[in-house]
Amino acid sequence: MIDPGFQGFGHTVTDADGRYRFRTIRPVPYPGRTPHIHFAVLPEGVPRFTTQLYVKGEPRNAHDFLFNHIPVERRGLVLAEFAPARAGDAGLSANFDIVLGGADGTPGG
Repeated sequence: MIDPGFQGFGHTVTDADGRYRFRTIRPVPYPGRTPHIHFAVLPEGVPRFTTQLYVKGEPRNAHDFLFNHIPVERRGLVLAEFAPARAGDAGLSANFDIVLGGADGTPGG
């Protein structure tokens, strides 16, 4: 069933600890691409950061041109496992950490 209220995008704000949460559908493939969700993070005072979340274990990942441009050792950073949210519930849940920089402000530092 198609949700007539689905706009194809959403917006959320992090809490004081930098956590976020939103509800969406499990991504599906479209021509030439594996299932994924786009994220644009707009931190104050620094340029926009754009990334994608890919579904862990999705067979189509092996043939996606953008996913395959990510170095193998860094692909785990953009993968999330979609698992049942609660027993007996059709809903899925995934955790996806977006880390923009370390405590000293340097990437990953």
